[in-house]
Amino acid sequence: MKIWIKITAGIILGAILGAILKSGPVALEVCGFLSRLFIQIGRYVVFPLIFFSLGMGTYELRRDKQILAVYGKILLYLVASTLLMVLIGLLTVLIFSPERIPIIVEKEEAFRMPGIQETLLAIFPTNLFQVLLGPGELLLPLIVLAFIIGVNLNFDLRITSPVIQLFDSLNRIFYHINTLVVELFGFAMITVTAFFILNIKRYDLGLFKQVLLILSLDFFLVVFGVFPGILYLLGDRENPYRWLYAVIGPVLAAFFTGDGFLGVGMLVKHGKESLGVPRRLGSAVYPLFAFFGRAGSALVASASFMLVLKSYSSLEISFFQILWTLGFSLLVSLCLGAVPGAGAFAAVSALCTVFGRGMQEGYLILKPIAPLLVSFGVSLDVLTSAFVSLIVARKTEMWEKVEAHNFV
Repeated sequence: MKIWIKITAGIILGAILGAILKSGPVALEVCGFLSRLFIQIGRYVVFPLIFFSLGMGTYELRRDKQILAVYGKILLYLVASTLLMVLIGLLTVLIFSPERIPIIVEKEEAFRMPGIQETLLAIFPTNLFQVLLGPGELLLPLIVLAFIIGVNLNFDLRITSPVIQLFDSLNRIFYHINTLVVELFGFAMITVTAFFILNIKRYDLGLFKQVLLILSLDFFLVVFGVFPGILYLLGDRENPYRWLYAVIGPVLAAFFTGDGFLGVGMLVKHGKESLGVPRRLGSAVYPLFAFFGRAGSALVASASFMLVLKSYSSLEISFFQILWTLGFSLLVSLCLGAVPGAGAFAAVSALCTVFGRGMQEGYLILKPIAPLLVSFGVSLDVLTSAFVSLIVARKTEMWEKVEAHNFV
């Protein structure tokens, strides 16, 4: 059975269960614990998988003298896709001009994301082995270490060959374990979706109807308009919607789990066996986009911040405020890898804090729909990562076409 069918079946059963159960403290506590447990199981092998696959992928790219071309394209598309998504988020709010959201007086600590100094100290600790023993929330130190090792694996093959074989072997072992997790995650989606529904039922979403309509419009515009259009123009004029079928599973899982790192494990499986993206490329794209390339979360954050700004001011939004939101949404998105389970809502919190002027707690008016903001953002993050991996694979002539009936 296809993975996306298992995940869809789990979502349907979970939605029914969530609709039947009452949003009481017992149901929320039990389903919340099980949901968190299953999400952690889904992420269980992601870090070692990234470490060994990125090390091997970097070695293979350097061996084939493609490392600069590949990483150059990845970084270019990372910035371009994030900028594009932020523009889409801003324009839809400006065009449709939704009504102001009633201001809710509520106190809560803003999300705290690691600063530059803290991040650099985490990347280069006093003991290198601390990178391998991190808490599981900061992916960047592992990415840097894997890249450094991969670059240094071909200085003398007589010495490094055993290490190369070890990395390759462990990568394949963790890929096999990850495959098992991905194949069985449809069962986990029952509880994850049930908790998602129970959490949403706690709030009256009527006040946010226009906001959710705009985010839904953005989602469908990107999924069925922008990305297929770009793929058609940059590709060989074949069906631009075929690739969407290859990533249904990861996108659905990302929406209901709201976890960016879990999406990496899904993409590693689907990228290789459905999209036709080879290991040496996917190993670089997916972790980099999971940490830096949060384009979907940037879209949701920019649109949400404009709504908060509009709700806190009776004046029209100025051109300067639009440019400020554009620039800072782009910058904040580069830091969201430190909060894989909060994403867009953490970005809105950061934008409100930086903007100041009495809006430091403005993000709280969106708290009732925080799970939906995160879900829209993470699902678009995963979709963007898959899209860019396919584009880069084609541009570097690494793409291996997989027939639709062979998709996992």
